[in-house]
Amino acid sequence: MTSHPHAFSRYCMHCGQRLTTAIPEGDTKRRMVCLDCGFVHYLNPRPVVGIIPVREDGRLLLVRRTIEPRSGTWVFPGGYMDLGETAEEAAMRETLEEAHLEVADLRLVGVFTRTGPGIVVIVYEGRALGEGAPGHETSEVRWFAPEAIPWDELAFDSTEAALRAWAQQRGLDIPGLRAG
Repeated sequence: MTSHPHAFSRYCMHCGQRLTTAIPEGDTKRRMVCLDCGFVHYLNPRPVVGIIPVREDGRLLLVRRTIEPRSGTWVFPGGYMDLGETAEEAAMRETLEEAHLEVADLRLVGVFTRTGPGIVVIVYEGRALGEGAPGHETSEVRWFAPEAIPWDELAFDSTEAALRAWAQQRGLDIPGLRAG
């Protein structure tokens, strides 16, 4: 079906019986269904949040990943939301965990969808309240001038899309970015 982590679930989370794939009544897509209790096990996208921390001098912080996927590449701090937290709270938590950096004054940059892994990435810009340091999933933090973003070393297509949207919103002249 997809590369979603629950795509290979075999048992119903309600009654424990074996799941099968079927098109539920009133639906048009094949889903994972429990034939005993009728529960439909939907495979929905998972929300991921991130922050592009920016200093007063206009430089932005990126972190070098030490975890898969894409270990060794650059990304802005981010990760999966936990139950019970808002997108903003999750983004600030991830930035503190991955870059030991507090941020303030969050502003939405955009929402980016990665259909293959089934995630929706919500990206903010935040005013950096410090310099940062590597966290438990990062080996390095570095401040980049917008014109020095390491485009060929970015972790994901959503990382590039978010940084390009951020630059465009700021009216910055970035290689390969159309003004406007």
